[in-house]
Amino acid sequence: PTKMNYVYVTLLLCLFIHSGYSFAPSTFGLARQSTLLPAKHAMKKAAKGHNAYRPKKSRPSDKNRKKVVYELDTFVKPEEFTVKGS
Repeated sequence: PTKMNYVYVTLLLCLFIHSGYSFAPSTFGLARQSTLLPAKHAMKKAAKGHNAYRPKKSRPSDKNRKKVVYELDTFVKPEEFTVKGS
């Protein structure tokens, strides 16, 4: 064994020890930084978002239109939907 072999072995040992630090967690003495960022533009959710992007009423005939009244008195329930007391 020559002196050069000891230098190579020492260098390889230091390299292996140093490369092990890159995979180890390093939270000792340091505060972890969060990578979460707040949203810059929050999106509307569910029905609120759906209603926000619906077509707007621009014509007078659309704006002045009466609501449709559905007559529920003419609807006849089927027999299986009635509740019978026992």
